[in-house]
Amino acid sequence: MTPTTALGPGHPLEPLVRALRERADRDAAELLARADADAAATLADARARADEVLAKARDAGQRDAATLLAAARSRAEREARAVLLAAQQGAYEDARAAVRAAVCRLRDDPAYPLLVDALRDRARRELAPGATTAELPSGGIEARAGGRRVEYSLEGLADDLLEQVGGDLAELWAP
Repeated sequence: MTPTTALGPGHPLEPLVRALRERADRDAAELLARADADAAATLADARARADEVLAKARDAGQRDAATLLAAARSRAEREARAVLLAAQQGAYEDARAAVRAAVCRLRDDPAYPLLVDALRDRARRELAPGATTAELPSGGIEARAGGRRVEYSLEGLADDLLEQVGGDLAELWAP
């Protein structure tokens, strides 16, 4: 409501108007101070919640990164192990081929007939003294007696030899 006449000094209501204005100014100042305090508290609370959300997000990001890193490391270790095993298998196959080739060259050795005789004696001891024997085209012998059969091929003997030294080969791959 707007007064129609101005209340100047000396007007009988002037002290009341002044008191009301002072009271209104104090109430407005208190209201503004409370609003400022509420705004500061709300802002501080929002900052605290934002810091909390940020910390949780950072922790979650670190956990996710650690999980991804562990998965990548595990995958890399599996791949490295597969490469190592493939290399070891390749080395073993190369050694096997070399041993087989060396043993098969025994057919050209002048002592080969003595080896064949020793294999025949071994087969007859294993099966029976009257076991029949025959030379194998790839080298070595086979023997038969009473429905049983043994074979001592040069390649088989090479494989047996390689198996006997297998532990020694494994030492080549030990760290």
